[in-house]
Amino acid sequence: MVLDITFIVLSSLIILSLIPLYIYRKEVFKSIYKKGEINLFIRDLKLHMQTHHPKININYSIIKKTETEKDIRIRETLIVENILNQFFNYNYNKETQIDIKRENHWSGYEENSKSNPKSPIDWQKRKEFSWKRDNGKCNRCGQEIHIKDSITVYVKDIKNGGGYNFENLINLCSDCNKIIHSKNQNSTISNLILNDKLMFFVES
Repeated sequence: MVLDITFIVLSSLIILSLIPLYIYRKEVFKSIYKKGEINLFIRDLKLHMQTHHPKININYSIIKKTETEKDIRIRETLIVENILNQFFNYNYNKETQIDIKRENHWSGYEENSKSNPKSPIDWQKRKEFSWKRDNGKCNRCGQEIHIKDSITVYVKDIKNGGGYNFENLINLCSDCNKIIHSKNQNSTISNLILNDKLMFFVES
């Protein structure tokens, strides 16, 4: 009888200890649940980069190099970190841009194109025309950007004598603008919109 009671008590304790494990099984075994999903992750990652940043030629050799990593999330994070570093270090030089059709220049265009610390009165018009000239895409990575999110920079800085003529205007997305003005790679990468988007694939 004593043995039976002991058995019942121990059995009850074991069952009680297994209940939380059953309830939170998805969290406890998250890495196991994700096993085998790396191909979907890679597919989504490549599709995102090709669709949204077509000018950045990504080398995906990191996928092969991380094959021995058992933890799926660590492997995915290593892949994302490598892509972000490539995105940051993409070789980009600001180059003179093409003008719009000269017949589309307006009265005062030439005069207001001269170098001046103060933006010209027709600055918004210049921004809009240069954005349309670039088909609404970032000059560095090729991402489509809404005009309100487009950041216009200069081939030759105004403080160095550059003007407001169309040949000197470049449109960038927020991330690429952060990169060309970056003083700290790790800090800049952590603040990129792309960082959040790619890490979403890891966490999903």
